[in-house]
Amino acid sequence: APPSCCRLLDLPRATRWQELQQRPALLAATTATSLSRPYRGYMSATFLAAASRRRQDAASQAGPGPSLPAGFLPLPVVDGATLTYERFLREYALPRQPCLITNLGPSWRAREWSAEYLLAHEGVDQTHRVHMADGPPQEAKERRTTVGKALEAVRRAGGRPVYLSAWDYVRGNSGALQADFDVPRYFERAPAWLRENVVLGNAATDMKWLYIGTAGSGSETHVDTNLTSAWLWVAAGEKEWVCAHGGDHELLTSGSGSRAFGYKDDDDDGGAPLPDLFARDLFEAWPHARSARLYRGVQRAGDVCYNPSRCVHAVRNLGGPAGVVTSLTHNFVDASNLADVAADATRSINEELLPMARSLKPRSFLKSLAKSLRIEREALVAALVELPQLLSDERLEEVVACAAAGAEPDSRAADGGAAAGPDGVARLLRAELHGRMAAVRPAFERAARGLREALQLDADGDTPTVHASSTEQPACT
Repeated sequence: APPSCCRLLDLPRATRWQELQQRPALLAATTATSLSRPYRGYMSATFLAAASRRRQDAASQAGPGPSLPAGFLPLPVVDGATLTYERFLREYALPRQPCLITNLGPSWRAREWSAEYLLAHEGVDQTHRVHMADGPPQEAKERRTTVGKALEAVRRAGGRPVYLSAWDYVRGNSGALQADFDVPRYFERAPAWLRENVVLGNAATDMKWLYIGTAGSGSETHVDTNLTSAWLWVAAGEKEWVCAHGGDHELLTSGSGSRAFGYKDDDDDGGAPLPDLFARDLFEAWPHARSARLYRGVQRAGDVCYNPSRCVHAVRNLGGPAGVVTSLTHNFVDASNLADVAADATRSINEELLPMARSLKPRSFLKSLAKSLRIEREALVAALVELPQLLSDERLEEVVACAAAGAEPDSRAADGGAAAGPDGVARLLRAELHGRMAAVRPAFERAARGLREALQLDADGDTPTVHASSTEQPACT
């Protein structure tokens, strides 16, 4: 390798990439170099071409703002008016690259959302119980209250950091708010049986939230639940993000125990805390963070922040109208992240569900789990009986078909070829999904069969018949 390339490999990864961005000739030399395995993936020609586009988008879209602290990369910014689904997959979702997408929802009624609007909305259940945080993220004290009282607390904060966080508005009988917006075309492209599967999180109901807070409030470093991906749209105000590349999940979460899989600190299992991504002494207190690709940027009203599966991130509210930031978040599972979500489900079955199933009588276990998941026992039994077949070839083809349906051609194909459209997107997703499933699926099926056997579901007289996948077009979003 050229000596300059060798020297670059001694630098922290974020610094190395900043150096490469400024030296096009060295980029070409580095691309042809036989690098060690951790670096080949994002030094490839395809990645460099995609990164070049991201830099162009960032340069044209990013507004004026303070310079980034040392060790951080700018969070990529892309225009939602021109971004195609195929390009989103190639450059962001499949490589697990976080980004900001601008110009989404300019005509949505949700642009009017505020504490006052929500308090006056007939479709909002103000009696639903939620979590309210008082104080900045590192010092916040959480308390349980009602939606109505939390919204009033935000209105009367008087400059104090307060945060109505993770208001599960669909589960909390306020699903009428979904009429105020449309899910952007890049997300939630999945069949109903996948979106509603309780073992994978029941994203259709239990992974839809509103966040409303004042300046200074925010969320500490965390990983999203079930290793799902998330899109967060800001209706009013601004947020600052630090997002790690999804490929650096293990680097940042090693030794953190259950926090690596989206559990909160109050579920402490003895693991180390995750790095405080906003700490001034981040790289001194957590030296391993120097090797991570950490992206930092400001999200404004009308922007979506996309956090891919395995993305370690933190966010804080900068303020907005009347000092309040109002935002919407949906987590989801689809063809782009199903392998990650299935891997997390396998871990959960082996480490949590199976030990519980073996320590309780089957009916007691099912009753307890159904109550926890807030579903009927019969629906839970049906899901567990079907679980070993959940990732069959036929089911995976349904997942691919839903994601690819209606995909617009991308005139900026990464390989310079012709626009692909739905067929090309299907080929791309099919190859990626089956490749990632090669190691995940056997372990998932073993765990699912073990759980079913532990619960004696095959011998249970009221066990429903396994539903065979339909050969008709799946019910997609």
